[in-house]
Amino acid sequence: MIEVRLFGPTVVLVDEVALAPAELGGVKPRQILEMLAVEVGAPVSKDRLADRLWENNPPASYVATLESYVCVLRRRLGAGRGKQSPLTTTHNGYQLDPERTRVDLEDFRTLMTSAAEGPEASVIPDAERALAMMTGELLADEPYATWALRERESLSELVAAGCTRAAVLANRAGGHDRAVRFARIAADQGFFSETAWQELMRALWSSGRRAEALRAYADLRAGMLDELGIEPGPASQRLYMTVLRGSASGHGPTQERHEVRTLLRLLRQALEAGSGMDVATEPGLSEVARVLLRHPA
Repeated sequence: MIEVRLFGPTVVLVDEVALAPAELGGVKPRQILEMLAVEVGAPVSKDRLADRLWENNPPASYVATLESYVCVLRRRLGAGRGKQSPLTTTHNGYQLDPERTRVDLEDFRTLMTSAAEGPEASVIPDAERALAMMTGELLADEPYATWALRERESLSELVAAGCTRAAVLANRAGGHDRAVRFARIAADQGFFSETAWQELMRALWSSGRRAEALRAYADLRAGMLDELGIEPGPASQRLYMTVLRGSASGHGPTQERHEVRTLLRLLRQALEAGSGMDVATEPGLSEVARVLLRHPA
């Protein structure tokens, strides 16, 4: 049995014994194993492996070179040859036998997909179990490879979907601290899922942390303007106004100072986004100004 761990530096275990990085036969054999592991159970053609391995510029003799790397890898894995090996030959390619290969990424995808799409009762426990498996960045040994970047982007989308749904359900159940954790992880994946940011604001506000909820909106707004050139959508703006008009958390002068700083930041954001705005008529601006006036000097 082979186990491949792709979170953090790549780790390979054969019958529960870890192989040192040098024992895989070098960088290229290790990369081939990683490429097959991210698609465990699916055949990957030699052409596709070569394009990834040499960034779409394989050498003329790439087939023979690729086959020699696979031979080295099979020998170093010490798990049999031909049909006896979990690294099997398919029509013009290779694959890892899922019955004889365990990949942490595959287990992670199963759990996080369940969190994103499965029964509500399993969403939070499956998301928790998946997150516990993220012991480092996916494919950390391949920081710049195009194919690895695509895998990380795909993983990011799945994490955002699963953790956002977990945050929604945690908020609904009153578990706001847990919702904050899930929502922060989802929001960290980018500014494309406003729902994650909304759940973060809702969880923070519900747990009495209005300044942090307002700061989350300020971060969302700044990120969307910077990366997408657009304002947050109507649902985010409505929630922001609800939080802004709601009761302060009452956590003393330190919390009040945080709120004032965040409100000033929001005021600056709005003024910078549209020169010549009328503070008295622009939605949100007049409310920010009124809230600021309510704070003691």
